Amino acid sequence: MSRNVAYAAGEDLQILSFEVGTQTYCVPVGAVREIRGVTPATPLPDAPPYVRGVINLRGQVMPVIDLSERLGKGVAADSARQVIIVVEHHDDVAGLLVDAVCDSFIVSADSISPPPPLGEDITSTLVSAVITTEATMIVLLAVDAILPERKIQLAA
Repeated sequence: MSRNVAYAAGEDLQILSFEVGTQTYCVPVGAVREIRGVTPATPLPDAPPYVRGVINLRGQVMPVIDLSERLGKGVAADSARQVIIVVEHHDDVAGLLVDAVCDSFIVSADSISPPPPLGEDITSTLVSAVITTEATMIVLLAVDAILPERKIQLAA
């Protein structure tokens, strides 16, 4: 399994599934702080194209990531069903703009597979695993890889 799936091998995993375009993705519930309505973001200069800007969440300024753009699917079209899923990884917190939240459920360990190889020297750092259900396959995203990179400042 990838580096950020927060469970022990052989154990079930609770996930939150959501839609981005026509695709269903998920993240571990343990990485989700809350789900909230869309708030207009304040753009920041020099931000990566997938960062819509920042919002104030009860005194904490956090980036809002257009997950469609981050996954290479183009800028998300605004809609009434969109929500922001607030996720955290260690000390980093960000909002993921998604088209709709689907469900929260537990998947058994035998339904979770590592992502398949995509070719020589090609790996997707954004994909943590693939979950197979009776009806479909869901991509488990690597929360740590989705968040904007934080440049480490070296002491002079």
